[in-house]
Amino acid sequence: MNSAPKSAILPEYLAGVAAEMRNQSAAIRRDFASHHLSAGENRQDIVGRFLEQHLPRKFGVRSGMVISSEGEFSSQADLLVVDVLNNAPLYGGSRNELWPVEAVYGLVEVKTMLSPQEMADAIKKGRAFKRLQRRFCLAPAQLQPLAESLFVIWGFDCPASATFQANYTQALKECPRSEQPDLLVVPDRVVARAGTYLELAKLGQPGSPQRARLHATHGPSLEALMPKPAETYDLGENALLAWYVWFDSWLRQAGPRLTDPVRYLPIDRVFGKEVL
Repeated sequence: MNSAPKSAILPEYLAGVAAEMRNQSAAIRRDFASHHLSAGENRQDIVGRFLEQHLPRKFGVRSGMVISSEGEFSSQADLLVVDVLNNAPLYGGSRNELWPVEAVYGLVEVKTMLSPQEMADAIKKGRAFKRLQRRFCLAPAQLQPLAESLFVIWGFDCPASATFQANYTQALKECPRSEQPDLLVVPDRVVARAGTYLELAKLGQPGSPQRARLHATHGPSLEALMPKPAETYDLGENALLAWYVWFDSWLRQAGPRLTDPVRYLPIDRVFGKEVL
């Protein structure tokens, strides 16, 4: 007996959301033509509302900056997806909060048009974020399920898919995989995956049975199994659906993120003395 067909509600719903986002972006372009900063902030708000409404509540959506226990900062982040159940920022409640990097699941950079220049700017910011040292609060011998943080580029428009793919491939040439954008989306046009996200999708986690089987077959280096720096899909109205499924599934595997405040203390500083 044939099984019942699966519901098409989610694809059709997200296709509608993608179309609505394009209309909102067009209205912003019309009404803020001479105020580019305000236009950019309004587009960030569109993406932020989407994430807040469609991610589980334990994943907070914030803006601000990211700091590591080494004292290194990211650039100003358009949007951050953070573990709000187990962490709190400095300057909480302000527009520009300061989050420990261990608390951050992902950083989202929002662009109006994914031109080569804008793509290069986004990748530069993402590389600084990806390089931050992460030192999670873990019990001895415990491993973080996914120790990476995702870097996402979200655009509202891009060139034709073939041109976009050529531009994106060129932009990634000098960028190590560990510092590449993980996911990229133009909600009603294209979606792409690269970086550590693509590596995990293709090869599995380091130390996993899947990765061990691949090493047994192909040897110590698995670079031959990663021939492309990025996979790009021209999905039209379904691009947002693909991105949402990829991003949501990664978040569900990432596990809780706990910051260890002690690691953020300078080891050579005396804060006071015991009263005897």
